[in-house]
Amino acid sequence: MAKIRFAWISRHTLTEDQMSDLRRIYGDDIEIEQVSGTFNRAEDLADTIGNHDVIGVVLPINLISGVLRLAAGKPVIRAINKRVPTGRTIIGASGAPEQEFIFQHGGWEQIEKVEVVTHLL
Repeated sequence: MAKIRFAWISRHTLTEDQMSDLRRIYGDDIEIEQVSGTFNRAEDLADTIGNHDVIGVVLPINLISGVLRLAAGKPVIRAINKRVPTGRTIIGASGAPEQEFIFQHGGWEQIEKVEVVTHLL
C-alpha cells in the first residue's frame, strides 16, 4: 500500500493518542503535515486538499462544507474528544469553584455531509 498523505488543518498539534489512532486506521506508512492558520474560505485550502489523501479538520462548519466539496470524495475526518472529570475542584473563570475536566482522544469520525439551513432574524 502506498504512503498515505494526511493534512491536519488545525492550530492544535496532534496528540500522541490521535497519531496512534491514525496509524491504527491508515497504517504505519502515513505522512502527516500540519496546516495551521486562519482561513476565511475553503478555497484557501485547495492546494493542501489536492496534495493529500486524507484531510483532518478543526474548522467552522461553513469551512468544513467547502472542504468536503473540494475534497471530492477524499476522506475528511475530525477528532472526537471526550470530556473526562479529573475528580478535582478548581476555581473557574467566574471565581467560583467548579469541577475540573480534561480532554481525551475518543476516536476519529469521517464527515460525510454538511447541511446547514438558516434564516435571518
